[in-house]
Amino acid sequence: MESFYRQLDETTFDSLRATAGPWSPHAQHAGPPAALLARAMERHEPAPGTRLADVRLDILGPIPVAPLTVDVELLRGGRSMQLLQATASTAGRPVAVARAWRITRAPEDFPRLTGRRAEGIGAVPGATDTSSRLELPGMHADGYVAVIEWRFVEGGVGTGGTATAWGRQLVPLLPDEEPSPWERTLVLADSGGGITMTVDPRRHTYINCDLHVVLDRDPEGEWVRMDSQAFATPGHGGTVRTTLADHHGVIGTGLQTMVAQDARC
Repeated sequence: MESFYRQLDETTFDSLRATAGPWSPHAQHAGPPAALLARAMERHEPAPGTRLADVRLDILGPIPVAPLTVDVELLRGGRSMQLLQATASTAGRPVAVARAWRITRAPEDFPRLTGRRAEGIGAVPGATDTSSRLELPGMHADGYVAVIEWRFVEGGVGTGGTATAWGRQLVPLLPDEEPSPWERTLVLADSGGGITMTVDPRRHTYINCDLHVVLDRDPEGEWVRMDSQAFATPGHGGTVRTTLADHHGVIGTGLQTMVAQDARC
């Protein structure tokens, strides 16, 4: 697999095999389309000295492994902040919509604020003899799962709903194109629900309908660290919360709203 997508024309992208999620060869993992929409917003009338600050993806239904048409519009203009929206459609039907704030970069001499962030992220663990791919019951392995490498620090699938892991994509979003820091982050950030998966998907479904990522700093390098926690309350719903980092330290947070249900026979 060479990439997640192949560009067909200015606004149309063919979804390749690598986009297929763990539950079906016909439906995409939300990470690649989130990154594709962020790419479109980053490139829409770019202004020097600005950056994306957050990306909120709403998943309108299963995103098919099929050509996607991407449209971008400016919802709010301004000198210091702009609100952008990007929509992915297939066969004329919207399947995902993302919004992002693009803001003016902070001055280099702006005071550093660290909140309660812990110091000492640690390095990416070395490779081991165990699998570096996610292992989920009944998963479709010949897609997204095959092109993401994981290095777990603690926790993981089936270990109680928490996980800390470094991940990186093994193929670019588009052929011969270096992924942007935002693209690298979003390709992985939607996997918070996967690396913490504890419920048996044959008995219960725990699937997100959105993804919201906020970064106060652009990540550096190809590896992104995810410290994820899954929550579910019977009779109500669930969330997955992720602290994102690179080798320098924490860069931001991710949040997924989870739809928790009994599996349909």
